[in-house]
Amino acid sequence: MKVITVTNQKGGTGKTSTTLFMAYGIARQGKKVLVIDLDQQADSSFSFHVPYEDSQSTFQLLTGTATLPEIIVNATDKINLAPASPDLSQLDLLLAGKLDPQFILKDALKAVSDKYDYIIIDTPPSLNMAVLNALTASNTVVVPTQADLYSLKGLNELAQTVEGIKRRSNPDLDIAGILIGRYNARTVFTKAITSALEEMAGQLHTTVFKSKIREAIAVKESQNAFKSIFDYDPHGKVTEDIQAFIDEFMEKEN
Repeated sequence: MKVITVTNQKGGTGKTSTTLFMAYGIARQGKKVLVIDLDQQADSSFSFHVPYEDSQSTFQLLTGTATLPEIIVNATDKINLAPASPDLSQLDLLLAGKLDPQFILKDALKAVSDKYDYIIIDTPPSLNMAVLNALTASNTVVVPTQADLYSLKGLNELAQTVEGIKRRSNPDLDIAGILIGRYNARTVFTKAITSALEEMAGQLHTTVFKSKIREAIAVKESQNAFKSIFDYDPHGKVTEDIQAFIDEFMEKEN
């Protein structure tokens, strides 16, 4: 079982989209996938368009009032979901003073270790207890970003967070790479920022994925239709980009 966290402390970088791309793309290869939504906005949970109760969510999991098997719902034939709820906004306050609270998710995953090939964790755009739990429980990290100036600042903050996690709770944590989304190869600015991102990747001891996801309305349309991009626009250029990223990621991991 491989556990992947999708994270970036900057908001609006495409974490939920990347989580969905990876879940659907890896499931298409016949793998059994669990998506764990740790973002209080619950966008990943909403995007699967399946019923669940806010009282059976990752908030209850991380506060010890439910087990992981108890909150899991079926999203597709190959994808299960551990949904989020707005109550996650209270998590840091409720876990304050607890002993080693960053290990709660890692311990909870033991209950499903033989049921999934991949677990993909969607995280909020902040450094909070949910993110610390995700990074402590994970084997690897995918960092979605955009080719803009503010993304450089976000990556610097993430580098410090990851180094702290490796020192304290997960020394084997690996960063698979930085994924650039909403990419426009035709602009000089995009090329310059991409070069800067590649330099910044060195601080994270990783690289920028060669595959980049272009700007495309089909991504938002597929989410609005509650469909996988692979089903909504199977022959689209952006779908080719996403498949190339999935192939590159899987090749790196294997």
